[in-house]
Amino acid sequence: MAYSLDVKSVGSAHASSVLSKEPQEISAFKLVQDGVGDQSITTAFIDAMREFLNDPATKETYRAVPSFFTRDRCFTFAPTCVALLFEHASPAQTRMLHMFQDEGFGAGTACPTASVFFQARAKVLPNFFHDWANRAVQFFYEAFPRASLVTTWHGRKLWAIDCTRLYLPDTPETRASYSIQTNKVPDGETILGLGSFAYDVLNDLPTDACLEKVQAEKNLLFDHHFEHFTPDMIAIYDRGYADYAVIVEHVLRGFDFIIRFPTSSTYKEVVDFVNSAENDAIISLHASPHYRTQVLGGVYPEAVQVRLVKFKLPGGETEVLVTSLLNRKQYKISDFKYIYGKRWGVETGFNRFKHDLKVECFSSGKVNSIQQDFHAAVFLQVLEAITSKAQDWLIRAKSIQDGLEHVYHVKKSGAYTMFTGHLVGLFLKDEATMRRHVAAFQEEIRMLKSPFRPGRHALRKQLTTTRRLNYYLYHKKQG
Repeated sequence: MAYSLDVKSVGSAHASSVLSKEPQEISAFKLVQDGVGDQSITTAFIDAMREFLNDPATKETYRAVPSFFTRDRCFTFAPTCVALLFEHASPAQTRMLHMFQDEGFGAGTACPTASVFFQARAKVLPNFFHDWANRAVQFFYEAFPRASLVTTWHGRKLWAIDCTRLYLPDTPETRASYSIQTNKVPDGETILGLGSFAYDVLNDLPTDACLEKVQAEKNLLFDHHFEHFTPDMIAIYDRGYADYAVIVEHVLRGFDFIIRFPTSSTYKEVVDFVNSAENDAIISLHASPHYRTQVLGGVYPEAVQVRLVKFKLPGGETEVLVTSLLNRKQYKISDFKYIYGKRWGVETGFNRFKHDLKVECFSSGKVNSIQQDFHAAVFLQVLEAITSKAQDWLIRAKSIQDGLEHVYHVKKSGAYTMFTGHLVGLFLKDEATMRRHVAAFQEEIRMLKSPFRPGRHALRKQLTTTRRLNYYLYHKKQG
């Protein structure tokens, strides 16, 4: 069933901000629901992802050895990759059985064993899912603006960059590749990895991710994320990135940023600003002694011009931001308060990544498999976000048109589960079946929606490890 929704009243500042969750003017919003009979933006996206998966060049590039995937077996390249996405937090044999029931291995084949699956997955390089996700993000930014489905702030993307620690299986291989955390408990060592994300907070979309050993967050920013930055974005950081090198690297590369700085034990210029009566100042921030070698070597300048802004939070705490956005007429203090508030979107993304997608339920203790599982989970998050985008906008617009008390949006926690059930139909069946699965998924998520509740805050409860595990395994499912 296809119908169009034309919201002509979205020109008001209030309706526009509610619909897009950002203060920008939209004269009108028109969205035609994706249908089976035409090439909608969503089916075009899935088509592009299918084309990359089934391209012979893709198999050549991402198989570990040239002789892999040369025989016609049930686990050829494409089914192996889909199997890594399919119910990825479930036991391997359960995944194989359910995928077999969906005819994911083709008609007339027997259900493969978990052993066959593990042998097949070892043939796929883990960076396949990383590059597949990059293809998806690229398609989103190139094609979805034509359907008015990319949310920006004054024409600029807002990306939050942050890290989260992940518990990894304890094996000799992971001990050699990741970080060992010790504590006072005898034999209480745990293996940790650091997942670093660039996250489009206005579109709920991970745009780049990597998993490395625990280290300074800025290292992963320099080594991984910078290559995906564009001049039309604003990078948002918390206090873990309050560093002269981070600021200078952005300035030298021509990327705008907003960084929250601590109000004490920091640069003298920042402390002086905190203690002053000013709320907005443009200063020269000088390099700390730590970067003396880079300054003397001409790698970094001795000082860089930045803007400092400060304001009070609802709890009375003073927040100080350092930014490259120097134009006071174009960027006001209220804008910075809004933009930095959006940084919380990456924290919400981490919560979904860990608890809805259960990324820490790694299916193997091998480093290659851990990287596969990590990037496969990131790709699932990207895939669901883009595939749900059109329906998410439709649900929001219809909430406004119907005059509902709250604006509704797609409920992500349930959408991940529903989307996984369509993977075989979307990627391993013929095009007509793929279109039916796109339509079926859209119909499901239209019924799976939850309201935005602006200004809603809940006190954070301190839970023990046992109670936290019990909460996520049992009580959260009832919500």
